[in-house]
Amino acid sequence: MNKRKVRALYLGVVGLANIGGWIYLLALNLIILDKTGSVLAVTGLYIIKPFASMLIGPWAGSMIDRVSTKHLMIFLDIIRAILVASLLFVDSLWVIYLLVLFIQMAGAIFETSSFTYMTLLLPEEDRNKFNAVLTFVHSGAFVTGPFLAGILFMLAPLEFSLVINVLIFICCGIWTIFLPNILNTIPEVKKHLHVKEVREDWYAVWNFSKKYLSFFFIYMTFQGTMLVTAALDSTEVAFAKEVLLLTDAAYGSLVSIAGLGFLLGAICTNLLVRFLSAKAMMGVGTFFVASGYFIYSLSTSYFAASIGFFALSFSLSIANTGFMTYIQSRIHSNMMGRITSLYEMISSFVQIVTVLLFGLVASLVSVKVVVIGGSILMLLGSCYLILITWRISKTRGFEAL
Repeated sequence: MNKRKVRALYLGVVGLANIGGWIYLLALNLIILDKTGSVLAVTGLYIIKPFASMLIGPWAGSMIDRVSTKHLMIFLDIIRAILVASLLFVDSLWVIYLLVLFIQMAGAIFETSSFTYMTLLLPEEDRNKFNAVLTFVHSGAFVTGPFLAGILFMLAPLEFSLVINVLIFICCGIWTIFLPNILNTIPEVKKHLHVKEVREDWYAVWNFSKKYLSFFFIYMTFQGTMLVTAALDSTEVAFAKEVLLLTDAAYGSLVSIAGLGFLLGAICTNLLVRFLSAKAMMGVGTFFVASGYFIYSLSTSYFAASIGFFALSFSLSIANTGFMTYIQSRIHSNMMGRITSLYEMISSFVQIVTVLLFGLVASLVSVKVVVIGGSILMLLGSCYLILITWRISKTRGFEAL
């Protein structure tokens, strides 16, 4: 299979899996709401994902860097298909939460494995363009997934959407079989992973972070800025309803505008990769995401809010493409799994704390104060990111491993 077909197949797997993820998420939200009648029970789903990343962070990267990422991806697709199918036969909320936790753990390992596989698959000079196309695929799934979910919800019971999701995971696993097998091994690999190897991997990541401290700051500044975005998302509905006084239909149209922004931003990103470096796209994109949220936080009308929503969603594609390309160029593929897993564990812990903190402040003070304060934090973070990447570009002391 030639390179073009391999890349198209990989994009097809990722795109289909993302569409399935949206169908699964929306269906599960409605199923839990129907079973419990509690909005708080639905909110619990959004804490599970970062918690799952924290659980797998200490050890998943050690496994990913020692196995064939292709076969691991196939295995995880099968496991997720079985776990989603199991949701059809349980009624207890806590059992559903437990299954969702395992699904999210498998998904978090899959994301890191898939990213590592992609890094191994692509030569460095092709990564920027490919990441732009990948961002377009993610944006397309963001639009297509909820649209298909809405059609399924109208035509069949909610449980049928989970059946479709099971079939999607099975199809992704089958398609992955046809991808080339790229081994990602490290020296002195053993058949079984022991605590000693995991501990040694922690030290390796620690030493990497100390040696390349600027990279660590860039990674965490970008992730921290995006985590504030995720935390603000939890207050988004309340802000739209209580501060902007929008109707359900008006809020729904805002979400549609965000989807359009994602799609157009992804198209624009495919053009910008020809002219901008990964650092420039990451810094500029993050700044405009923060600016969009700042406009949204100060808006007093639907029109102003829609401008902010469009600006932030449009810029997300640019920022994410730059970030992916940048870290691929700075981390050697044989350490990709370990470094990203442990860094994501830290990010997930911060995300949980931030979401809970923002929710507490919103309940004690006001939603508007939280959104404005969070958007200012994002602006400061994006400015610091631009500053640190600019200063690093002026030195030669920071090179890829």
